[in-house]
Amino acid sequence: MNVKAVLVLLLCGAVSLSSPRLDATERLRVHASPSSASDITVYVGIERNPDNRMVRVTAESDDFFRSSEIQLDGDASPRVSVFTFHQLPSGWYDVTVQLYADRDRPAETAKCTVLVL
Repeated sequence: MNVKAVLVLLLCGAVSLSSPRLDATERLRVHASPSSASDITVYVGIERNPDNRMVRVTAESDDFFRSSEIQLDGDASPRVSVFTFHQLPSGWYDVTVQLYADRDRPAETAKCTVLVL
């Protein structure tokens, strides 16, 4: 593993300590980390609920934006969904996860930050 990769892993470890944690009242949690020099893998934990209809994940820096979404099947949905954003330019990214019960507004939001070198 090269020095650049070690630095990225160390920084993301520090960042992940401040990411939201699931407790008795939260339905959503997120953890993001670099999976290679220019990719981010986002792990989304979702408490099963009949109202869960969609989850949207965005990765945004000062100069770049990418998003992805998947449909959910209520309480039959998986507890963990994994999203990978490939070939991102270097920089700090705010990763936002929004859980929707309908298309109009998110029911829950979770955030974290990750560095891509």
